[in-house]
Amino acid sequence: MSKELTTKLQGIIKKAGQTLPAQTGKVAAQQAKIDRRRGQAVILADVSDSMQDLVGENQRKIDILREAVAVARSKSSARLMVFSDQAREVESIPEPEANTNLTAGLKAALAHDPGVTLVISDGQPDRPDEALAIARQFRGVIDVLYIGPDSDLDAIAFMRRLAAAAGGGVTMNDVAKEDGARSLAGRIIGLLPLL
Repeated sequence: MSKELTTKLQGIIKKAGQTLPAQTGKVAAQQAKIDRRRGQAVILADVSDSMQDLVGENQRKIDILREAVAVARSKSSARLMVFSDQAREVESIPEPEANTNLTAGLKAALAHDPGVTLVISDGQPDRPDEALAIARQFRGVIDVLYIGPDSDLDAIAFMRRLAAAAGGGVTMNDVAKEDGARSLAGRIIGLLPLL
């Protein structure tokens, strides 16, 4: 290649480098996904009445969730929030109570501008359309860990819509079929940023 041609080519490359974005296409899309997950992590756990249901011989869903979340929080700096008729930040999973007001839970989590919100629930919320509207306001993603039965197709469909509304994913863990708290803790840990 002649020196004249090399010099022209170098000039074109230099000019292109000054006018083109540093990342385009798939690389930029992947970087946007990574950037969206930056920041605080929040575990938003369902503590509604349905969490009293027994799975197996004598263990309630809430007991499995309580044990799994305690293990997961020892490996993550995630905030722990719960929702039933109201939402609140807690140190550990309380006893089940009242309704499934996911809308209140999402509003409370949104106030912390999390990069990742992990919603753990076994069913459908009281007002699904309102919950989806709040989910669309999140800067970060909402990942969902569904811990109800595989047979509840309506609940699973809602959980998929919830995750999609905020760029997250859905993981299934039927606590009645899986290896209890150990399996659930592993899934929670896999979905949260670690310490």
